[in-house]
Amino acid sequence: MHVVSLLRTDMFSIRIGGVASGLDDLFPDWTELDRFRLVIDEPPGGVGATHLLQAAMMAYCDAKPPRRTSRAVYPEIYAFHIGKCHGAHGPYDFWPARRE
Repeated sequence: MHVVSLLRTDMFSIRIGGVASGLDDLFPDWTELDRFRLVIDEPPGGVGATHLLQAAMMAYCDAKPPRRTSRAVYPEIYAFHIGKCHGAHGPYDFWPARRE
């Protein structure tokens, strides 16, 4: 199941510098052409960024709402492993596998 089908932007409580903020503050000027990349340099490095990753997925879907309901569209997220593979991130919707 897609993570984006389980989450909504209003489920996030974002604070930047201790100030209540929104997704637009976290990802200013996000458009439907933007993508999110995660650099992983140690195991389990990707786990520490899961909330940021989920917020990026919401920004991706909010920029073009039909993406949320299309079963053929996975969020444009990428994981780059430095040095070697630091675990599989497919369960976080890094799919197809070439995006990791």
